[in-house]
Amino acid sequence: MRNYRKLIIGLPMFLLFLFLLTETAVADSLKPPIDTIGISIAVIVAAIATIITFFTLGGIKYVTPENVLDTEIRKNLYKYIDDYPGSHLREIARELDLKPSNAAWHLRKLEQTNLVRSRTIGGKRVYYLVEGGVEARREAIAEAILKNKNARDIMLYLQGNPGKHLLEIANALNLNHHTVKWHIKKMYLAELIDGDTSNSAYPVYYPTDIGIQSIRNFSDHLKKPGRAA
Repeated sequence: MRNYRKLIIGLPMFLLFLFLLTETAVADSLKPPIDTIGISIAVIVAAIATIITFFTLGGIKYVTPENVLDTEIRKNLYKYIDDYPGSHLREIARELDLKPSNAAWHLRKLEQTNLVRSRTIGGKRVYYLVEGGVEARREAIAEAILKNKNARDIMLYLQGNPGKHLLEIANALNLNHHTVKWHIKKMYLAELIDGDTSNSAYPVYYPTDIGIQSIRNFSDHLKKPGRAA
C-alpha cells in the first residue's frame, strides 16, 4: 500500500521531469548550445534531486503500526486509554491537556493502525485498546456506563440488595422509574446485571460477577492520582 501511494505521487513528478527534459532538448535544437546547456543541466539536476529527496528523505510520512507511537502525544494517549478504558474524547483531552480537535486527530491515527477502537455509548464515543480483545471492550463499556452517578447508585444498591424490581430500586434511590429503566437496560445489555422473572410478575435484578468486578475496578480507577471523577 505504501509503495502504491508513492507511485501515485511520484509518477506525476517523473512525468514532469520527462516533460522538462523534452522541452530542454527542443530548446537545444532551436538555440545555440552555449545558451542552453547550463539551463538543461540545471533543470535535469533539479528534477532528479526533487525525486530523490521525496523518496529518500521522507516525502509524505504515512502513519503505520510501526511508527504510530513514535510521537509523545500518541504514546500518552495509548497509555491513558490502557489505564482508563472507556474514556471519552473530552475527558481524554482534558486529562492530557490537549485540544479536543488535536486529541481526536491522533486518536484517529491510533484507530487506523488498529491499536485502539471506539464505540458510542450514551451519546459519547469511548475508547479502548484492541490488544485486550473482548475483555478490554467489556471493561470500557462498563466504565463508560458507570461514570453516570445514577447508574453507579443502582449498581451499588443491587450489590447490597439483590433481587429487587424496578420500582423498588426507584423508590429506594428516589429516582424516576423511567430513569432507572433506562440505566437498567444499558447495564443488562452490558451484562453488568441479570434479570429473573421466575418468582415474580416483574423482573427482579441481580448484579453479575462482571458487574461486581466492574464497580470495583471503577472505584479503583477513581482512586488513581490525577483521575477526575
